[in-house]
Amino acid sequence: MAAFAGRVRSALSLPSGEGRSSAHISPVALLLLVLALGGLALAVVGRTPTALERPLPAPIEPEAARLPRGELPLIGDPIRDLTIWYAQRVSDANRAAVENLRGRFLTPVDPLADQATTDLYGKMLVLTIPLLTMGGLMLGYLIMVARTTGESAYAVRSVTPRFVVGALLSICGIFLVSVLAQFVTATDLAMVGVSVPPDSVGGARDWPAGGGVFLVLQRGGFDPRIDEGPANWNSGAWLSSGLLAAVLMTFLQMMNAVIGAVERLLVLLGPICLAAYALPNTQRLANLWLKLLTAVLAVRFGWAIVFILFSLQAQPHLNHASVPLTGGDTNALLGLALGAAALMLVLPPILVNLVLNSPGPLQVEQ
Repeated sequence: MAAFAGRVRSALSLPSGEGRSSAHISPVALLLLVLALGGLALAVVGRTPTALERPLPAPIEPEAARLPRGELPLIGDPIRDLTIWYAQRVSDANRAAVENLRGRFLTPVDPLADQATTDLYGKMLVLTIPLLTMGGLMLGYLIMVARTTGESAYAVRSVTPRFVVGALLSICGIFLVSVLAQFVTATDLAMVGVSVPPDSVGGARDWPAGGGVFLVLQRGGFDPRIDEGPANWNSGAWLSSGLLAAVLMTFLQMMNAVIGAVERLLVLLGPICLAAYALPNTQRLANLWLKLLTAVLAVRFGWAIVFILFSLQAQPHLNHASVPLTGGDTNALLGLALGAAALMLVLPPILVNLVLNSPGPLQVEQ
């Protein structure tokens, strides 16, 4: 029996004596065992106990029991999460773009309502009035010493009414710009009042963020967890159309900033440019100033017409609560918003080129 036990021990490589009975265990194996036991303990302790009186839910399909459709264990659905994140960023960009255009996009700047422009215009008048005074004194001296007849006397006397008109325009130039700006604004309000319901687009201080064709850019988006329409602004076309709209609206913001800066610059240079009408040689400067002002007002007026026309086309796609009727209506609204933004970008270069190439309001003497 002892001999048989010895053969088994030698075959299994077991220790044969009491001194070798304590087998060597790797510290790494012990560490792994401790970590495994610790993980098991945490899983058991952290599990919420089930109440005995609570009825068990009805059995459902195994694939729908724990994970939503399309999700993977542990990592979920990264494509869906990335799509939601991208759509939200596009929505934020479009809402910010439309909001930044509120109240200063379709109507020209009224210099009398802009305190900064009014103050700067007053400082420009402080510089211009002494120049006009000196010019008036020199003109009076030339009239006094000029001969009663002859070409020189006729030239001096012909400049006098031009100088008076130029001086008055120079001093009252800010009122001229204000009247023209208010005229354009009043015309826009009249067009909206007779074509589009005012409550659908808001007032002049809200354009174009008070509704209309750009409403879809303020409320649109895409969430794959929600069905596309009806009675919501969710559309898969938002992933491409929304990005393109954000790019176009960003360029519109840049163009609007440039036109707004040109408006204020024209008001500040108004006293000097309008005073240039006094002399035939400098009359071109006054004519250029008027042409630039006309181009700016024409761009604002053209933008208002485009906004009204496209807002009229957007009305049939909305219900009484200003929500798209179907998913197709949401896509149609996105197309209208893109078309309006693209046309507004193309319109300024065309109008400015036409106005600057025209003869101008003043007849320039050769």
